[in-house]
Amino acid sequence: MFGADKGTADLLDGKKLSIGIVQARFNEPITDSLYAACLAELLALGVQEKNIAHVKVPGALEVPVALQAMAERDDFDALIALG
Repeated sequence: MFGADKGTADLLDGKKLSIGIVQARFNEPITDSLYAACLAELLALGVQEKNIAHVKVPGALEVPVALQAMAERDDFDALIALG
């Protein structure tokens, strides 16, 4: 991977993206921090806050189930798991 073209972040434009985030409530101080950092980065990349769906589930075991349900709706360009 040394010398690989990693692209440039300044060319990324998330204005038209729809993002789904599933966050586990278990260890909430940690997952809240992860969510805050994730949200800040998405907004910095131009993703509109109205196009970000945020769902909290009880624990890490429920995260994949929620992600699958979101994926089946086919409303999202990307899904993010925090747990």
